[in-house]
Amino acid sequence: MIRSSVNFVLISASKSFNQFRTASNKSFHKKFGVLNKTISNPKKITLFLGALSCGGFAVFYITKPKKNNVITLEELARHNSKETGVWVSFKGKVYDVTSFVDEHPGGDKILLAAGSDVGPFWSVYAFHYEEHVLKILNKYYIGELEQLDQSDEEESASVYDSDPKRSPLLSIVTKRPFNAETSIPLINDNPITPTELFFVRNHLPVPTVDLKTYRLEITSPVVKTNNQSLKLSLKLEDIQKNYPQKSLISTIVCAGNRRRDMIKFDIEKAQMEDRSPYVKGLSWSGGAISTAEWTGVPLVDLLAYHLLPVNQRTDYQALRNLLKNAGVCHIRFDGLDIDPTGGVFGSSLPIDLALDPNREIIVAYEMNRKPLTRDHGFPLRIIIPGSIGARQVKWLSQITLSTDESESFWQQGDYKYVLPMADGHIPSTSQLPAILDYPVQSLICTPSDGHTIENTGTITVSGYAFSGGGRGIISVRVSTDNGKSWHEAELTPVSPPAEGHPDNDLKNNSPAENRSMKQWAWTMWSAKIPIPEGSHEIELVCSAVDSAYNTQPEECTASLNVRGLLTNCWHRIKIKISETKV
Repeated sequence: MIRSSVNFVLISASKSFNQFRTASNKSFHKKFGVLNKTISNPKKITLFLGALSCGGFAVFYITKPKKNNVITLEELARHNSKETGVWVSFKGKVYDVTSFVDEHPGGDKILLAAGSDVGPFWSVYAFHYEEHVLKILNKYYIGELEQLDQSDEEESASVYDSDPKRSPLLSIVTKRPFNAETSIPLINDNPITPTELFFVRNHLPVPTVDLKTYRLEITSPVVKTNNQSLKLSLKLEDIQKNYPQKSLISTIVCAGNRRRDMIKFDIEKAQMEDRSPYVKGLSWSGGAISTAEWTGVPLVDLLAYHLLPVNQRTDYQALRNLLKNAGVCHIRFDGLDIDPTGGVFGSSLPIDLALDPNREIIVAYEMNRKPLTRDHGFPLRIIIPGSIGARQVKWLSQITLSTDESESFWQQGDYKYVLPMADGHIPSTSQLPAILDYPVQSLICTPSDGHTIENTGTITVSGYAFSGGGRGIISVRVSTDNGKSWHEAELTPVSPPAEGHPDNDLKNNSPAENRSMKQWAWTMWSAKIPIPEGSHEIELVCSAVDSAYNTQPEECTASLNVRGLLTNCWHRIKIKISETKV
């Protein structure tokens, strides 16, 4: 097992430099096609894309520094494969990352910036410029590059210049690409998250969309209309005017929400076990979750309108049978955010789930009754209630009725639950299913961790709880003695009540009202807890139960996974108790 504290994730998909140079998206290439122009043999140049997905980290080991070693561009270019060694350059310095190719769990999905400057790509994934990352990289220096064209780096840095402005109330995790949490103390005051406070998860620069040329393409290689393969091209205004409209309240949560807790647990466990930490990814706390009202066209209605006769357009079983008979197994969603290889951010759903009207999947064009903002997918995004955010593609450009699931890295390689083996081996992701629904979760929002409060005999604790797949929350409990005893919280569901209660009258706030399988939104909760006598510091713990009686684990022991996904152990904070007024 490799022992190292180096924190880098390198991912991509194999493409030749010549293919990249002639990519169809020429405007994108103009910004990103800035590799060293003097490389002598670029045929198999590959791309160093650090932490492309979630700002993740991985471990690699590299050769000792060679002092005063000047390396020519030609020599750098020759080290572009596992056979010759994999070298990369950055700001005039050269680093040897050869062993990483085989050691990283991504396996054949990993490519390195073999024989080239990583600067243009790090300008896209700009968290690599953070000081601690650069210090780690310096340990693996092997020499000085003969020359470096700084203009290339300056050109590529402009890819974020057109990003939108954001609210200063967001808690920033990374600036480039922009990732930020909803400020946790504001959550309980905003059961429907204001758009400007809604958490932001971007993997790449925010696309700029011109509605004059924008079209949503709906295609299929196997579904035929008029004896030709299905191919539709729809304007935004067509989608807004010509199809049934639906609004729903749904929570979106990043699969990496609360990763910070798992990172902390992993580091402590790694020190005891004398190993390197496993967990890699952006250090989200508990604010990578928000709730909005979404308006758009139900996916089943959009497809039925074009594929079924007028008198059958609400016969969703007929639609499912038609597509299955044609060989469709998955429905794929592609966005307009494109990485330097030309790969798009995409996801897919099995057809039975995608066409289930009870899942209420919509092609959304409004958020909180206004047009989608750029950070949240303008002009269209797919909303898949109950699923993790990575499946709910923003800047939707294409829907494909396909025989196979999406080939996007974010469907095939990332957002999968990879558990390390007892011997430290990291299994391949290729046979693992992509994560869809989110597990049961709860979080204390107020008071904040580390705060001091006046001892008035009791303390009011509040927070949120959520479970994916439409499962409601039936219980949240709070403890001051590590779970030896519990205090039941009062629940305030944000989703509409279960069917049969159209007057929205939740009798005595009965948990039974939350047994509907369409509870797409989080539940707010609050509890008044007695302060233990003589306490100067208290650890508060919360835990939720969903309508399927799933519960949160006490610790991350069994759920520890390489990407730090789906962290849902008991949430813990510590507060200080003051006998004087604070």
